Amino acid sequence: MQTQTPSQKNAARIFSIAHQEANAYRETRGRNKGGLYEFPSRTSSHGYRHSNLLPPYESGDFFKDFSIDALIEFESIAEVHSCPCETVLIREEQKASSVLFLIEGRVKLSINSIDGRRLILRIAWPGEILGLTAAFSGLPHTITAEALFPCMFKSIDLQLFLDFVGRYPTASRNAARELSLDYNRATEQLRTLGLTLSAPAKLIRLILDWCAKGEQTPDGIRIQCSLTHGEIGEHLGVSRETVSRSLMNLKSEGVIEQRGSTLMIPNLQALRAFAETD
Repeated sequence: MQTQTPSQKNAARIFSIAHQEANAYRETRGRNKGGLYEFPSRTSSHGYRHSNLLPPYESGDFFKDFSIDALIEFESIAEVHSCPCETVLIREEQKASSVLFLIEGRVKLSINSIDGRRLILRIAWPGEILGLTAAFSGLPHTITAEALFPCMFKSIDLQLFLDFVGRYPTASRNAARELSLDYNRATEQLRTLGLTLSAPAKLIRLILDWCAKGEQTPDGIRIQCSLTHGEIGEHLGVSRETVSRSLMNLKSEGVIEQRGSTLMIPNLQALRAFAETD
């Protein structure tokens, strides 16, 4: 029988911890309100991870193809935080000091004008990275990130993160891919704002984007919409009244149903077809 080296023994111990924590997370996630595991507001994180042991909140593309050494080091420098809804995680024009990896919850990303107007860029979901552009550019943040729900995230000191991606080429490539995805999202939003003529068409494009993250049910796709009509207007560059009127028209056409803050899309193809004819 081959004798394990000290590093292999340490990795085995760490993976055992990972497995126990992952199972505890999955069990607790279903019992806690809103699916949020109640971590302390700040805890140190065990060093671990292997692809088949990753809890669902760390299945983001940034971790794709990480070596065991890279996963262990990432966990050793990451700290877990939790926050209530409406917490501002990143403020526009603030100097970058850390990079955030969203674990649970959703975060609203927006930009603001001098006269106080706001444009909501999009909603960030678990698995996404916040503050990556400012981390690499060395410039202040250009967005504000605000928690829509109680959130949990991992935070890494800016210099520790830059050192980490410098040591691991896979991390560097994955970070570059995340930046490219951010660029593509920005161009898609510009396409919607600048080239989509009508407000209803803009709204349908937004709902179609949400469908990709929605829950498939026997009755259609269920979307939990946490934005007010005014905030949806800030996302599309239109007024609250226009959003309310457009939603009413979509409901009267039967392409969407609304139950409180929940939107139901009974037929995705019908919604897409409606967008093409608008």
